[in-house]
Amino acid sequence: MSPSESSPPTDRRLLLMRHAKSDWAEPGLADADRPLNKRGRRDAPRMAEWLVESGNVPDMVLCSSAERTRETVDLMNEIWPDRVPVHTSGDLYLAAPETILRVIRSDGDDVARLMIVAHNPGLAELVSSASGQSSNVPTAAIAIFDASLDRWGNLRSPSQLHLVTQIRPKSLSES
Repeated sequence: MSPSESSPPTDRRLLLMRHAKSDWAEPGLADADRPLNKRGRRDAPRMAEWLVESGNVPDMVLCSSAERTRETVDLMNEIWPDRVPVHTSGDLYLAAPETILRVIRSDGDDVARLMIVAHNPGLAELVSSASGQSSNVPTAAIAIFDASLDRWGNLRSPSQLHLVTQIRPKSLSES
């Protein structure tokens, strides 16, 4: 294939996750420094198990720099069969949908399954825009989208994403 020819689009899977439930108990703690609470430490591994069972373990995670997002990913990585590379981005902290898309384009490499772990309201706005329906994204919830792209750098609009499923911890059976 010559350099002027483009590769045909291939299926990419995007997993958009809101961090697990965080703790508000320590007064004066900066928002970015809040850790997970008990429920968050329970839900993150449960969601990781669901990703394993459904065949959706990501190839790479782009994670906000906040403590609660990093802790969410660390707990999930303990469950996944192989350690998933995690790239922390300060740009994802409380990011608007346009910023999340920019980070995906610039940092998503060419992995088939890319996970973003970030915050509302930007994450919920992106999920709503991409799915075409108003979506509440509670803590630890995951929305999965497919896209026909040859690389993440070609993701220009939420309309290129096609909703596969949404899952939240409360919908998983207690075990």
